[in-house]
Order: sequence, then structure tokens, then C-alpha cells
Amino acid sequence: MQQLGRRIGSVALLSLGILLAIAGQAAADDSWPMDPRGPLAKDIAGLYWLLFVVAVIVLAIVVGGLVYAGIRFRARPGHVAKQFHGHSGLEMLWTVIPTIIVVSFSVLSISHLNYVNASDDAELTIRAKGKQWAWIYTYPNEPAFLTRENKPLQTAEELHIPVGTKVKIELEAADVIHSFWVPALGGKKDAVPGRSTSLWLQADQAGVYKGQCTEFCGTGHADMLIVIVAQSKADYATWAKGAVDDYNRLNGPEVAKGRETFLANACSGCHMVKGTTAAGKVGPDLTNIASRKQIAGVLGPVNAANMTAWLKNPQAVKPGTQMPNLNLSDQTIADITSYLLTLK
Repeated sequence: MQQLGRRIGSVALLSLGILLAIAGQAAADDSWPMDPRGPLAKDIAGLYWLLFVVAVIVLAIVVGGLVYAGIRFRARPGHVAKQFHGHSGLEMLWTVIPTIIVVSFSVLSISHLNYVNASDDAELTIRAKGKQWAWIYTYPNEPAFLTRENKPLQTAEELHIPVGTKVKIELEAADVIHSFWVPALGGKKDAVPGRSTSLWLQADQAGVYKGQCTEFCGTGHADMLIVIVAQSKADYATWAKGAVDDYNRLNGPEVAKGRETFLANACSGCHMVKGTTAAGKVGPDLTNIASRKQIAGVLGPVNAANMTAWLKNPQAVKPGTQMPNLNLSDQTIADITSYLLTLK
């Protein structure tokens, strides 16, 4: 009996260790649903803890009864195991009580589900389109988000929302079923091809909140991450303006002309820019030149003035550099500079 007790204790400790490890990893990844940072997530967490506590109580009663009966009425020297063939009172009890619990849980879940789906009074609506394997976000058709083409801003990788604002997420799927879930902010909802679904979420404090597509959608499923950046309303307005300006610059005629000029001249023969036909190996890779601290390791920061100085006469900036003075016209330099400063 003592050996059995030790085995049970070892299994319990191992299980507890595994649960703590999983919880610790989840908390480290900022995806822990039991650390709610918004009203919807708090509502879901509150319901979860209620169901969890009741379930633990039921488990304790059932397992406790089984263990007690197994020990109390077991066969042992001098005692014959007792046999029980039914007890009407107990049978009624363990039928009525579970029925009451299940009905109560159903009523509670439905009432909370109505709250989860109540997104009509949202202050901000953003469309999220899932496709293998990324989310594309389209912001409202409002002046703050309109681009030079008079179309709403579209972004990928990160979704930006203002703190303290109820945000409705309208979900679409371009190919297969995807699922949108950011545990710290709200519930989970599927994006289904040919249908429009929605959910809402709200962040009570600024920060970066991570989520995941939770519907297996193909070989790249594990990389279909969700990153929500919650900002104060002032910072959010600043971000929106900057995002629209960046989009306008990236899609403006100046950048298009600069890209064509870069690819048509000797630049593409020496330098590489991933995603383009520029595949040169002689000079440095310029794929993310705009995110670096210096040009050629000597001229910083990377801005229009320094990029212009470099392209005008590299030898004057860094004597002995392998890049020759190509004697580019001022207009050509301006066009190429506009393009290079978009490579982040």
C-alpha cells in the first residue's frame, strides 16, 4: 500500500511539474490566457475559473469517494471485500447534481457568449483577412487611414489598435479556414472562406500582444502568427500618420522611378536586393539598407542627405572604397535615394 502511495505521489508531482512548465512557457510568450489585459479576456477568464473550480470540486469528490471506498472496503487479511449492488438515494444524487451543474454551465456560457459576440457598439472596425500564411489588415475608410489612392490603409504582420478602445475585427479567409486568437485580449473566432465572421477585443494597457492562427491551415501554419500593438491614443494617431506616409512613399511615383533606375543601372550588377532582379555579389546586400545605422560603415544616420552625399561621390566620403563615382545626375540620385530609403 505504501509503494502504491509513493507511485501516486510521484505521478502527481510529475504532472504538476509539466503543468507549471507549460504555464511558464506560455507566460514567457505573452500568450497566457489567464493573464487577461482587456475586458473581454477578463470575462472569459472569470468564467473559466468558475468552471475550473467546480470541476476540481467534482473531481475531488468523485476521486476521493473512489479512493475511500477502495481503501475502506478492500479485501485484506481478516476482512472480506464488501459488495454493493445499488443505492437509490446516491444514484438520484449523482444524477440530479450533475444535471444541475451542466444546465447552469450552459446558461452561463450562453450569456457570456452573447457578450463575446456583442461588437456592434465598437468604436473602431478593422478587417483581418487570413491567407496562407499571414494576416492582412485593412483599416477603416476614414481620413486618418486614407492613402494617396484614397483607399484605406492595408498592413501585414502587425495590427495596431488604440488602448481603451473597443475594436471590432471582421474576419475573412482567402483560401482555407483560419482562426484568430490573441489570448490576453479576447476570444477565438474562425475565419471561413465565403463567410464573414467577427469578434471584438480591447486592450486596457499599451503593449505587444501575441496570438496564433489556431486552425491547422497547411505547411506554414506554425508561422501564421498574430501580433497586436496597443498604443495610447496620441501614439496611435502618430503611428497612423506615419504608416500612411510610409505607404504613400513606398507606392509613390518617385519610388517606382527610383526602383526602375536602380535596376536598370550598374547598381543591380554589384548589389543584391532580395525580391528583385538585383543579385550582385560585389557590393553589400542592400535589402535592408534603410534599417542600418550607417552607410558603408562610415556615414550615419541613413537618411536622404547622407545617401545623396554617398551616391554623389563615394570616394570623397570613404577614400579607397570599391564603389566608383558613377557621375550620376542629381535627379537620378534623388530617385535612387527615394527607393533605397524604403528598404527596411
